[in-house]
Amino acid sequence: MLKRSHLLTLLVICFAIVGMSGMALAQEADMIEPANLASEPVVLEFSSGAAGPPTIELLTDGRMTFRITGAGTVTGALAGNLTARVSEVTSNPPPPFHEVTVMFTIETEQGVIEGYYAGSLHRPEGADQADISATGAILSVSGAYADLYLAEVIVNSAVQFVDGRSVGESGTITISARS
Repeated sequence: MLKRSHLLTLLVICFAIVGMSGMALAQEADMIEPANLASEPVVLEFSSGAAGPPTIELLTDGRMTFRITGAGTVTGALAGNLTARVSEVTSNPPPPFHEVTVMFTIETEQGVIEGYYAGSLHRPEGADQADISATGAILSVSGAYADLYLAEVIVNSAVQFVDGRSVGESGTITISARS
């Protein structure tokens, strides 16, 4: 059986080894030059399509939830890939005017921007297009996009429908850094 002093010594050695391995795993910070994006709005054109089937859940109170993930591209002040997670809760069938929320990620060669926008979707009866008007914010950025952290987001877009199903969204995302 180990003596108390040996057990204490063994415990101290174990903590020292764990501590040193933790320091070895720590990431050294790279110096990144932030893009100068605070002086004027960053205007992006985007286009996305469904990246899989939607999830629709019918609720017992007559409402439904609708969720879908979209993927596409952004161009303009920045160029890269867009991933969007769309969510709606509406009556069933959906009225022509209802609320929509989108969580999005933009990935470019310089880094990542993550944010959201929420607002209204308006699709006139029988129309093959719905208009989205929404506002939001940037919630997370990588170093190059530090100037856009917590920036305001304004989105104006159109969702295209074929045979009653949405097939894509395109429009403009304007990101304005807060002063």
